[in-house]
Amino acid sequence: MTTGWALSVTAGFVCRVAMLVWAFGAGGAGLVAAYGVATTLPGAVATPMLTAFSGRIRGDRMLRGSLLVRTVLLAAGAASMALAGPSALVVALVAAAAALSGAYRPVQAAILPWLVRTPAELSAANVRATMMENAAGLVGPVVGAAAIGLSDPAATLAVSAVTMAVAATALRRLRTPEQLAGTVRSPRRMGSDVVAGARSLTTVVPPAGVVVMGFVQTATRGLLLVLTVVLALDILALQQDSVGWLAAATGLGGLAGGVLAGRVLRVTRLSRCLAAGIALWGLPLVVLALWPTAVIAYLAMFVVGVGNAVEDGALFTLVPRVVGPRKAPAALGALELVVFAGAGIGAIAAPGLSRRVGTLPILLVAGALLMALAASYAPRCVRMDRSTPEPGPDLDLLQAFAVFRPLPLVTVEQLLVSATRRRYAGGERVVTQGEPGDVFHLIASGEAAVTVDGRPRPTLRRGDGFGEIALLHDVPRTATVAASGPLETLAFDRTDFLAALSGNASSAAHAELLARTRLDRDTER
Repeated sequence: MTTGWALSVTAGFVCRVAMLVWAFGAGGAGLVAAYGVATTLPGAVATPMLTAFSGRIRGDRMLRGSLLVRTVLLAAGAASMALAGPSALVVALVAAAAALSGAYRPVQAAILPWLVRTPAELSAANVRATMMENAAGLVGPVVGAAAIGLSDPAATLAVSAVTMAVAATALRRLRTPEQLAGTVRSPRRMGSDVVAGARSLTTVVPPAGVVVMGFVQTATRGLLLVLTVVLALDILALQQDSVGWLAAATGLGGLAGGVLAGRVLRVTRLSRCLAAGIALWGLPLVVLALWPTAVIAYLAMFVVGVGNAVEDGALFTLVPRVVGPRKAPAALGALELVVFAGAGIGAIAAPGLSRRVGTLPILLVAGALLMALAASYAPRCVRMDRSTPEPGPDLDLLQAFAVFRPLPLVTVEQLLVSATRRRYAGGERVVTQGEPGDVFHLIASGEAAVTVDGRPRPTLRRGDGFGEIALLHDVPRTATVAASGPLETLAFDRTDFLAALSGNASSAAHAELLARTRLDRDTER
């Protein structure tokens, strides 16, 4: 899945280089801004609806389908550009492809918790996705710059279309869990999902920190989309291919930032890493505005890439954990709405602000504002992180048990929330042979004695479970279990236990094997 993501991002960056050079040559900064607006604002409308709809169909089908459609649109844009077609048609085709791009990362981030087993694996998976994105941010501009140098924007856009097709092919074997797909709802109900997602997004780093910081950061990104071209070609008087090399510097910084994020991202540091990433977006722009040289420009873009990697890795782990896996697609869709809206407004404002205020003062103000926002939200981020508990021993206990081991992190956490902690004194019965059973027990501490028809069976200790036979086969208890001393168990009722197993064939097989082994042993004796 991350390979498809990386290839699609690579295609997007190749496309961006082709379009920026073509637009600046065909219509100057005004057409560059029009391209920026056209590739952001439509996505602001499409992305929340697509991510809301992704909860009704399998995510793998949505990802493959969107990549195939984008391939066709980019190929059509390249053909129109090569044939000197109307500028509006070229921009419209590329904009339509871009409008479909925003759904990929939210759908991927919503799927990941169902494919990993621990919070550490989830953070690592999001860091890997961010590193792949930033590797694409390095490779894509390099390929774009090389293609521009060897050919022209039309051929470069065709390279983008081919890369997008390869991205779709990379997802051919991806299968997402069936429980992520539900019934298709009416547009009105899907609209309410989008609203609910936006509402839940505001609860992440309150008050609305993700929305505020995300909007300003992406507005700055929209400004840079236009101003980087002006900075490189007009102010610094660099060659055309420098547009691609500056973008490549951001990608290189993203790779370094991905390594950094892999070391510092933890469940209890996510909010602080988010604020730090925002600050690292602002600081280099302030430095570049004060000392505008080619070397500083490349270094500034590198640091922006570092900040982007740290911010993204934290953000796409933090949001699903705060709002929950079921609300995550809609919340991440609302986040993409913020991203597209911010980038679009930034691109719209850039040409006018550049003429009236100047490129360097805009960079100075934008960078200072990002740093100020990061500083203002930092105390809230610290408090939020300190209130986030480390993954506790109970989570480790569940994941060490053979029946629960194959379950994704989301299911294990849901089981843990549903569990009740029960304590028994020495000699007290937990379950009695012949009685109805509707609870499964997992021993958290202590030991339990087991008898079948009065005959002793092996003692159960921490990490052992019992009670699955009655739940799986709908029969009375087949054994008596009593506390040998102080005993503590995590108890799961029939509905929660069976629901967890029904969504995972491997877990269900382990449970049935455990039950069958115990029944066969009792029959032999």
